Amino acid sequence: MQKEDIESLPEVVQAARVLKKLEGHGLEQVVIASGWTRSLLLNLIPNDIDLSYVGPVHYDKAQQYLAEILSEEGIDSALWDTTGIWNAQIANPAITAIEQHLLRDYVCSIDSVYLASDGRLHDTTGFGFTDALSRTLRLNDLETGDPRSPKAKVYIYLEGCRRIAKFGWKPTPETVDAISQGTHEWSNLSKEAVLYLIDRLKKKYQPEERAIAQKVYAEYGWGFVFDLDPTA
Repeated sequence: MQKEDIESLPEVVQAARVLKKLEGHGLEQVVIASGWTRSLLLNLIPNDIDLSYVGPVHYDKAQQYLAEILSEEGIDSALWDTTGIWNAQIANPAITAIEQHLLRDYVCSIDSVYLASDGRLHDTTGFGFTDALSRTLRLNDLETGDPRSPKAKVYIYLEGCRRIAKFGWKPTPETVDAISQGTHEWSNLSKEAVLYLIDRLKKKYQPEERAIAQKVYAEYGWGFVFDLDPTA
């Protein structure tokens, strides 16, 4: 589906209207990216709608505003992550623009394509639209900007593996190097981070999918995570 076709979809027009109303409540640069927009780009069934923004409005107020707007618009809130609306600037004061957040905290070029309140899809990296067409995995550069925690880095590497294993995306050579060379970060994780990442991996695969996925992860050095016991 072409960019213009996606932007003209009724659900996209509706979502942009919600973003516009949120900005009317003081939220700055509110966008939808990752899962929902990725599904639209890849002609998949969209999943939950995650919103991010910057500025001084606290999460609690943002959740309240979003719930009120969805009710006013008569929109079923089931698809919207109303409790997960994310103020990237409060979480990290170094972030002052939403594209900084997308480049820093989102996995790849396709995930970083976002819908803004103007009703348009914006390509943060300049590769997102073409990578979606070719199903190319191009990790965002983890070495730019402020340093990431080991947990943040490992999350990106494991999510990269998941996009290869579950969606059949083809990684760029640079992405292969980054994922493969990032395995040393596992030893830098806290116990809490290990538990979180193992539990998250478990939720992403049905039991019958794990063996096949593990073989793919193993190609990049990450197969060991499937064998770890979160209670150990």
